Formats: sequence, C-alpha cells, structure tokens
Amino acid sequence: MQEIFQKIKKIYIRITSLFKIKNNMLSAGKILKTFETKGLPSYGVKLDYLPNDKLIEQLTVRFNVEFAVMFTIEKAGYYLFVGTHNSVSVPVSEEEILLKHTHPRGTPHPSKADINWLLTVQRLGSPQKQSVILPIGKKRITFNKNTPFIS
Repeated sequence: MQEIFQKIKKIYIRITSLFKIKNNMLSAGKILKTFETKGLPSYGVKLDYLPNDKLIEQLTVRFNVEFAVMFTIEKAGYYLFVGTHNSVSVPVSEEEILLKHTHPRGTPHPSKADINWLLTVQRLGSPQKQSVILPIGKKRITFNKNTPFIS
C-alpha cells in the first residue's frame, strides 16, 4: 500500500510541477501556450493569483471545455480545474470555495449539479453562500442555493 501511495505522490508532484504557474503576471497567451504544448492538466493547477473572467472565458472558448477557479482555505491558494464540454469535477469539502466556472454552451443558469455542489459544501461547514457562472457569450451570473436551476 505504501508503494502505491509513493507512486501516486510522485505522479502528483510531476503533474503539479509541469503545470505550476509561478509568475503572477502570466498572460492568457502564456497559459494558452502551456496548455497547447503540454496538454490540459488532469487535475487542479495551483495558481499564484486569481485569474480574471476574460482569461477563463478565453480558455473555455479555445478548448471548448468548462474551467473552474477554486480557492482552498487550508492552503490559501487558487486552483484552476479543467472539465469536459458540459461539466467540471471539483473537490468537495468545507475547505473549498468555488469562485467561478464557465458554461461553454452559454447556459446562463446553474445546473442541478451546481446547486447540489453548493448545498453539499454548505452542509460540510463551508462558508460559501454563492458562486459565479461565466456563460460564454453572455453576462456573468451569481447563483446561490435558491437560484432556479436547469435539469
């Protein structure tokens, strides 16, 4: 079991070192180039800054997948997660804050999964009360547990 843990740890360190972004002035073009040359990361990429809406929208348009920006309370850091064309998997814990995520198809409403994620982390003790959706081609929206969702 320890051997498996060590292998997983080495893979995690390799992935995070490949995608760690060290310069807090990194432009959208540099992130795009990194993802285009190395591929999209399979798990959250630690960032040294909070990416703006425009950057997240540009990534979504270029790769046609959902992106999510999280803040982890315990580690006091921002993370960028990559999903598919209609979902993005993010950690579920009281330490995670989903700051924003994109909807590549431009859906300006939260999904049932968006609301369920918010309810789950609140039940776990998260201070998060709302989050932001960046629907491509439309204005950003803020949602909470009472926002009507789409099925």
